[in-house]
Amino acid sequence: MLIIAMVSLFFVNRASEDPVLAMKIVEQAKCGKTEIPLSTLTDFDWDRALVYGPYTTVDVIEDSLNVKFKGNINGLDIREDMFLLVFAKGDHAVKTAVLSRTGVSYYEQNGLLTPEKDVLIVK
Repeated sequence: MLIIAMVSLFFVNRASEDPVLAMKIVEQAKCGKTEIPLSTLTDFDWDRALVYGPYTTVDVIEDSLNVKFKGNINGLDIREDMFLLVFAKGDHAVKTAVLSRTGVSYYEQNGLLTPEKDVLIVK
């Protein structure tokens, strides 16, 4: 019983990586899109999101999204070749998307992304 409780603490509310979403965003960026609406690409519930650049730590993600982050940041804190898009719902991060930095940068238009203000900027 104790083992089950410990395992569930590790996996419950864990942000999962969404490589399909990442691929869709990167493909649109490669095609020259400069504005990508995220709500049309997401099939999960989220209420806010931010994109993080190289060398961002878990502490920064938790503070800026006001969440407890359980998940993999894929070495974002030591790498400079990627961005990490993090989606949150309530008190937890729910999904991440690793975005390649090759030739483009990703930004929020006016800060925090929401389902209503969901445009990711590509430069």
